[in-house]
Amino acid sequence: MEQEGNKNRNRRRRTNEQLDRDVLSELEKLVAIHGFGNVTLSALTKASGIEANVFYRRYGTMDELYGRLVRQYELWISNTINIASLHLLGPKKFFSETLKILFRDLSENKVMQKLLLYELEVVNDTTKRTGAMRDVMNMNLIAFYEHLFEPAKINIKSVSATLVGGIFYLILHKECAKLCTIDFGTPEGEKAFSEGVDFLTDAIFDKLEAYKRNKEAVRCMLSDGISESKICKYLGITRNDLKILAQNPEKK
Repeated sequence: MEQEGNKNRNRRRRTNEQLDRDVLSELEKLVAIHGFGNVTLSALTKASGIEANVFYRRYGTMDELYGRLVRQYELWISNTINIASLHLLGPKKFFSETLKILFRDLSENKVMQKLLLYELEVVNDTTKRTGAMRDVMNMNLIAFYEHLFEPAKINIKSVSATLVGGIFYLILHKECAKLCTIDFGTPEGEKAFSEGVDFLTDAIFDKLEAYKRNKEAVRCMLSDGISESKICKYLGITRNDLKILAQNPEKK
């Protein structure tokens, strides 16, 4: 009884800030195990040392408290990606490294995994907001790569969405089974993922470099007076391709 009394006194000594921190911390731990929407009020009040009437008065409902926890993860991708390193690594290296970091960080972040599952299972104001917020926070980066690849007619937004969506699936699926015989929950699986990302990055950027080489070749051949029909034949391109490559020939 004395021990219980001490525990109750300790609970009463918590400030509102401390109480919020304790409740959200315990909710985070429980969500990492059970997932969003699966944590009971009794489990949370017991873990955080709060009475049910205090919970209702301060937080309203479990859904409202979920919303508060989710807001801490709205900027997860933005915080994971260090856009300042873009200028240090260059567009190609930054592209591949960002995907590898995303894979690694999501593998280690159980709550974020549960949030992604929650977004797949439940469509409400909270899940709509979090999904949209992650997209908005990376608009500048998306715009940068879109501008870089636009001349070569490469839909890098679609490519990036496919790769990021693939990462989400690989991480969420790895506890269930291997994929193409690869266990992505192991160091060997992460190494295989990195090799795949490097290959795909090379393929994407090789297409961009091929466009730049053809553009320069067209500029040189037109300058040397070679006919358009021969240029198309030499480069294996169509007249429409030639027209596009010949635009703004001074820009490489």
